[in-house]
Amino acid sequence: MNKNFIKNESIFIAKKKIIFLQVFFIIFIILGISFLFIFQSNKFVIKNSIDIHKSNIELIEKIKILKKELDESNMSLKEEKKNNRELSNIFSKYTDAIKFKVATAEEVRKYIYEKDEKILQLGREINYYKFLLKSEKNFPIISIEELKTSLENSDRLLNYSFLLFSSASDKKIKGTYSFYFDGINKKTSKKIFKKNLKLKNNDISFKNYLKLDGNLNIPDNVQIETIYLDVKCNGKIYNYKNTLN
Repeated sequence: MNKNFIKNESIFIAKKKIIFLQVFFIIFIILGISFLFIFQSNKFVIKNSIDIHKSNIELIEKIKILKKELDESNMSLKEEKKNNRELSNIFSKYTDAIKFKVATAEEVRKYIYEKDEKILQLGREINYYKFLLKSEKNFPIISIEELKTSLENSDRLLNYSFLLFSSASDKKIKGTYSFYFDGINKKTSKKIFKKNLKLKNNDISFKNYLKLDGNLNIPDNVQIETIYLDVKCNGKIYNYKNTLN
């Protein structure tokens, strides 16, 4: 009886040991799995933390580089603005200088023009008085002087200028003037003689002397060789001839 009890007790204890060992093994496995899970989790977290930290460092470096580039760009912009202001000031001074030079040149040109006009006026007066000194009873009352002609616009326009002197001192002279020409018809090669050139206004009215100038349209396909000027005053005709080169 005692032997059976002891035997049963031994079997019971053995079973309890096996159960304990199984439970211990299960707990060990659970703890091992938990430890492994925690280890892997920590490893993953640490790796991610390292990557994030590395990314943060790279981002900070990029921000520093961008900030440096931005500062350099701002410095360059300030320098450009400064240079632009300097250039603007220089340009303004240069523009003012040019304006001054242009204004001065215009004044000089105007002064020279006025002086030339005065010289021409004096020349006309001298020629007029010379004309009066030569005048006699049978001398023409009108004299045509300094007829000048030139062609432009492909020989389609005739520019002219001339002086009229009167020996009737302080007496008003009235009349008209006309232009004629000799030339060649370019199409037919025929000669043209004493053909009239139309004037819009050919009236004259003056005392002592008068300068006249203007321009005339030339007919198509005409080559002018000689210009004639006729001045009609007091029933008389005074003429002048000018050959074109």
